Amino acid sequence: MIDYFISNGENTTTITLEGKLLSDSDLKAVSTEIEKLQNWNIVLDLKDLSHVNSSGIAFMVRILTRSRVNGGDTVIAHVNSSLKKLFDITKMHEVFTIYETSEDARNHYNQ
Repeated sequence: MIDYFISNGENTTTITLEGKLLSDSDLKAVSTEIEKLQNWNIVLDLKDLSHVNSSGIAFMVRILTRSRVNGGDTVIAHVNSSLKKLFDITKMHEVFTIYETSEDARNHYNQ
């Protein structure tokens, strides 16, 4: 089960994911909300995300693709130790810019 929160900052949209991201059915509600976004400078905050599988990885890549198609970008903040192992194996660090904190991730868009 996944919980999510979407907050709009001055020049970013932060999507906070909490819980386990294990199936496409977990993603229906958040995917619907993402379709409504106006600001495509996205920060994915994963500090409270405990589990991710291939569906979750594909979801993150879809967000990245949509943001770039719409003139923005997607960066990731707060990758915990278990997700870090998965990100290393899947080479997500080569696809996404990853920051230790949400503040650092938001500052990515101020450069």
